[in-house]
Amino acid sequence: MAKKQNNTSSANGQTVVAKIISEFKDRNRAEIKKWQSALTLATNPDTPRLYQLQDLYDNLESDGHFISQVNLRKAATLCNSFSVIDRKSSEVNVEKTELLNTEWFYDFVGYALDSVIKGYTLLELVNPGTMEFMLIPRRNLVPTKKLVLFEAAGDKGIDYSVGFERTLIHIGKEEDLGLMSNLCGQLIWKRNAQQSWAEFAEKYGMPLISATTNKTAQADINKIENMLVALGEAARAVLPEGTTIDIKPFAGSDSYQVYDKQIERINSEIGKPITGGTMISDNGSSRSQSEVHERNLDDKISQFDRRLIEFTVNGQLFPIMQMWGHNINPETDKFAFDDSFELSLKEHWDVINSALYHYEIPEDWISKTFNFPITGKKEMQQQPIFAQLDSKNKNRFSANFQ
Repeated sequence: MAKKQNNTSSANGQTVVAKIISEFKDRNRAEIKKWQSALTLATNPDTPRLYQLQDLYDNLESDGHFISQVNLRKAATLCNSFSVIDRKSSEVNVEKTELLNTEWFYDFVGYALDSVIKGYTLLELVNPGTMEFMLIPRRNLVPTKKLVLFEAAGDKGIDYSVGFERTLIHIGKEEDLGLMSNLCGQLIWKRNAQQSWAEFAEKYGMPLISATTNKTAQADINKIENMLVALGEAARAVLPEGTTIDIKPFAGSDSYQVYDKQIERINSEIGKPITGGTMISDNGSSRSQSEVHERNLDDKISQFDRRLIEFTVNGQLFPIMQMWGHNINPETDKFAFDDSFELSLKEHWDVINSALYHYEIPEDWISKTFNFPITGKKEMQQQPIFAQLDSKNKNRFSANFQ
């Protein structure tokens, strides 16, 4: 664990991460039995271990559809504006907000959001001056025992329950294994379907090239086989004269219906738990349906994620920042995401334009909000410009159609 540091130094090799022994990760082809075994080991009441399950997560998270859904969900929070406000007056503190509007804080939020997908997360502050955090490998954690193991399968480690309030941040519930604990089966079946389809294409995607000969000398057979090899990647065979090969057609003769439909269904099962729907990123949906799914993500699911970040920042990050001398006071400062309605530029202008009839609005604020220069007020027209035209000029064009 990190010892007491100054604001500009790192732990110099004394962090929890530095003490963990680098170990081999099993990235072999995933199987359902391996997933079930990993869940059993992770939930063992006496000696729980997470390394098998977390290695399985690392193996399966390279799926393209899974990546897109996770990125969509994280972006719904990371792209949302936030502020540090005064708890009493609710006024935004611009200086303290800018303190968080930096790369380290977005990295911190990204780590925190990963806890929803991968389970309980433990972060260690390794440089208080730059507020750099490092992720404690989940495979080495035993959250229910509050241990960080030196070796993932071992029994020796560090008890982090007390004494590390200045450096450690806990995110999520200790028994939480993340959404991936339920999605591993789908990801495994998808990978197996893709592998089976690839094998099918390799075996049956190209025609069989055969040569029939009555030659018995091995030299002649080798010569004929070399000729077949030169023809390309297609399956080939050199057969004695009179020999036949019968290639049975694939079930239904349509691999698309067998493999691609299975992959499509699995993608929908992956997308629903992560983003709440399938029509945000997939084709074939109507605009109205996709907008409903997008609102589910923005207004409900990401609201859950933003609340998790707010609790973590206000309850843990701000006290740690104050301990290390940063200009943050948890008693008076509050971190909050912007929950106001998002309007288009035109909608925003219409609201302001209507308000001008009842309220005095500063010109400099309007200029800054809509990004155009204002040099002064213009005398208001008493009536629309067309009403000022005489009837002859006003109707000159329309008269051609009477």
